[in-house]
Amino acid sequence: MSPQEILSTYGPREAMEYDVVIVGGGPAGLSTAIRLKQLAADKGSEINVCVLEKGSEPGAHILSGAVMDPRALTELFPHWKELGAPLNQPVTGDDLL
Repeated sequence: MSPQEILSTYGPREAMEYDVVIVGGGPAGLSTAIRLKQLAADKGSEINVCVLEKGSEPGAHILSGAVMDPRALTELFPHWKELGAPLNQPVTGDDLL
């Protein structure tokens, strides 16, 4: 099919415009998206951010069941505990074998 035939048969493609597109919904991508939105909010502006993730949801491949140091989370969300983040079990020890 030619482009004109496709367009006449199916209509135009749906499109969305973003200011920033981040590839990967792991810790770096998610924290980048969060921080960009925070910086824009601090300036009283709006920014459209899109996070592309191959998993079923952001962080599905790397954050599920992960052991993580909450320092970075505290930098992004100082009151994450009060907000109800589902981080319930603190690490009490560390062994290297």
